[in-house]
Amino acid sequence: MSFQDGAPASGAIHLDRNENPYGPPESAVAAMRESLKSPNRYPDSSVFQKKIAEHHGVAPEQVVLGCGSTEILRATVDAFLTPGTKLVIATPTCPILPSFARQKGVEVVEVPLTREYVHDLPAMLARCDNSTRLVYICNPNNPTGTLAARQDLDEFLHKLPSHIPVMIDEAYHDYSAVTPSSTSFLEQPAGDDRTLVTRTFSKLYGLAGLRIGYAVAPKMLAARVSQFCLPFGENSVGIAAAIAALDDKDFVSTTADRNRADKQRFFNSADVRYIRITDSQANFTLVKLDNPIDKVIAHFRDNGIFVGPRFPGLDEFLRVSIGCPDDTKAFWRVWDMLPHKPVHH
Repeated sequence: MSFQDGAPASGAIHLDRNENPYGPPESAVAAMRESLKSPNRYPDSSVFQKKIAEHHGVAPEQVVLGCGSTEILRATVDAFLTPGTKLVIATPTCPILPSFARQKGVEVVEVPLTREYVHDLPAMLARCDNSTRLVYICNPNNPTGTLAARQDLDEFLHKLPSHIPVMIDEAYHDYSAVTPSSTSFLEQPAGDDRTLVTRTFSKLYGLAGLRIGYAVAPKMLAARVSQFCLPFGENSVGIAAAIAALDDKDFVSTTADRNRADKQRFFNSADVRYIRITDSQANFTLVKLDNPIDKVIAHFRDNGIFVGPRFPGLDEFLRVSIGCPDDTKAFWRVWDMLPHKPVHH
């Protein structure tokens, strides 16, 4: 296993989309090259479906494939939500699924995070009623990087009315520290028939440009969501790369360790400036601002660095993806160009 050069091809530094700056393993790159020998053939998604099933110890019929997890989010909205029904989410959270729901005229019930920026599960439970048809939980949460403890999620599911399906978005799970509180619903299933867990190859695996994602769910739930997915929605290059990446056993742990080291480097630079940083369990963090957020985002963009975007209720914080060491140096160099309030030690 090895990493690719972390330098952005465009010349700009992208700290705005939570990508892996080092890219995929060499094994995935080799598989991509090999797959280019037969672009005239449609992808064989069944091979990939079986691979995912084997990886997680489930039946192939429980696996839903998508063009990135974005397609899984859209298909889930189409499968369960119609005008007159409700979606319950935290706020702020990943905006993709609720944006699809709003486009359909669905009522989106937003429940603020706690003071610790964690999902307020009791408050979310209290907002569910007979018209609620889906609960969405991004864990670790985007943009805060905070983790809802597994024991709290289990208690939430136990109390939730049985007619309400729950989507657990684990796009950033592989970045979180391994503890009982961070146990994945794929490692330890909920044991019910209404929990759908999504994953993506766009983050830790470094394959964002190839758009490969999937979900694992009970068979009936998976079949329902699959009906709304695009036929041949996954491309053969992405499938080949994803299969190779899954077989690279050391890649996940090594990449997560590298991200933690880069994140600590970023945190150290914030500490010497007396800047507040959130304790994120993902490959991004929130930085406390002393300038208007729109001004900060524009300032970084004008200096060749993309950060953000803006999230509701977080105008005092900027979400920053963790880049390679040179990215971190560039970020703080541009940060220091802004006027800042004096710090009282």
